[in-house]
Amino acid sequence: MGEIFENFDINPLGSASIAQVDQARLRGDKNDVVVKVQHPGIQDLMMTDIRNLQAFVLYMQKADIKFDLFSITKEMEKQVSVFTLLFLAKHICPSFM
Repeated sequence: MGEIFENFDINPLGSASIAQVDQARLRGDKNDVVVKVQHPGIQDLMMTDIRNLQAFVLYMQKADIKFDLFSITKEMEKQVSVFTLLFLAKHICPSFM
């Protein structure tokens, strides 16, 4: 964190069910930024929910459903990881984008 932030206030500005928001300043910048920090274990919980949904839709696809529900859940699973990486790249260290 010391490589990215000049300072990082450990007292959150706010908190919600999956993350908290902290104030920080990027190295070499004069403006403060807001950093969304995911609570520990949240990604694992989200992936558990997605896998449960996948099991459900695989069961449901045995019925007469005309579209592929499982592919939708696989895309959700992929997007959780991609969103996390893109958020970090874009908001924590925008020079990487």
